[in-house]
Amino acid sequence: MNHYFPNLVCHRTSYCVLKASGHDIRTYLQSQITQDISLLTPEHPIYTAVLTPQGKMVADMYLIDAGEELFIITIADTAIALVERLRQFSMGHAIRLGMVKSLSVLSMQGKACQTAQTVIQPFVQASMPMSEAAEQGCYLVIEKSFMEKALTLLSEEKDIHVCSDLEMEQACIIHGTPRFGRDWDASIHPMNANLIEMQGVNFDKGCYIGQEVTSRMHWRGGVKKKLFHVQLSAMPQQLPCPIQTSVNIGTLTSAASDQQGIVWGIAHLPIETVEQQVTLTLEHDITITVLEACHA
Repeated sequence: MNHYFPNLVCHRTSYCVLKASGHDIRTYLQSQITQDISLLTPEHPIYTAVLTPQGKMVADMYLIDAGEELFIITIADTAIALVERLRQFSMGHAIRLGMVKSLSVLSMQGKACQTAQTVIQPFVQASMPMSEAAEQGCYLVIEKSFMEKALTLLSEEKDIHVCSDLEMEQACIIHGTPRFGRDWDASIHPMNANLIEMQGVNFDKGCYIGQEVTSRMHWRGGVKKKLFHVQLSAMPQQLPCPIQTSVNIGTLTSAASDQQGIVWGIAHLPIETVEQQVTLTLEHDITITVLEACHA
């Protein structure tokens, strides 16, 4: 449920678009990403991650099959690192990979997504389902030069609110959608940041860089913490902030309030603590109710 407006539309300025192509691009990416690229079809985009040899996060991304080339949607802050990392082991592979500054990401969230998509269809180069701030939604890849016109057309549609990137980030927190760079960073292993729940890893595919650590954590019970969607009794004074029982046991990574004044957040917590339903608080006696593990 979206707690801001029934339908949100946003130019996601915090995201950027890459393109990848070449006759063996899929074979190469299969050896680099955590998800199985054989699952990628024009009808089924995939979420995946690229890791260091030590299993640390470099960047996460969404892959869209556009036929002869692949579109990659990733966070702008990690895009350069992602391109450098993917090129690092590409010697001997006929691939082309890079950022496309002329393309942008448009997010549509809510029940009017399909109708709104039809309105700007001539501008769309690629699309994928993406329910980041509502129960249904999509990402559209469009030419940056068309973005202003697309937003103008959509703003004229009934019950559609064109929002800023910051507003969309707040809506994502309320919905329970975590983001790399906001709710976790490279110091936290992706398995402790819900890579399984986000459908971003496959344990049956062949080898990829960082697989050994990732698989060992999965099969040997090394996943001790996860990101959880939570509700708070009040807005904390600063973020991130420690979550306490008798001692600090986790972190509230983000929080936002909806139009009814209800405060929602995302927290990194020990799984065992959540399962035991231990009372959790922040400073100033703010209480936390854990709703569920964050998931796709």
